[in-house]
Amino acid sequence: MQNNMLEDLKNIMKEGWLEKESRVFKTWRKRWFVLTTTTLYTFKGEKQYSNPTEMISLSTISTIKSCQEETNKENTFKIDTPETTFYLMSNNSQEKEVWIGAIGKAMVKLHMKKNQADDDFD
Repeated sequence: MQNNMLEDLKNIMKEGWLEKESRVFKTWRKRWFVLTTTTLYTFKGEKQYSNPTEMISLSTISTIKSCQEETNKENTFKIDTPETTFYLMSNNSQEKEVWIGAIGKAMVKLHMKKNQADDDFD
């Protein structure tokens, strides 16, 4: 798995600091987010690409959207997967929109690539 991650990290589309609500204690923790063509990773340190705290496969994301009403915090958005919902917070609304757009765009590209691969087998 480590080799796949290292290979995947050669395809970084966006990276930067966001806060993520912890699943157990519901506290907000600063994490370095890295978006690749297939996965959204979180790490404890900036550009320290080992021991990710989360690995979210883009193919498992059902929705990504703003959720300020749900969290009662500005600049928050959520990522829904079958297993869990991830709550994230950026420093400002522009950064939030850029992250939502980048993740959404990566999801579409991945879906199109998968469909194209499926068509190749028909």
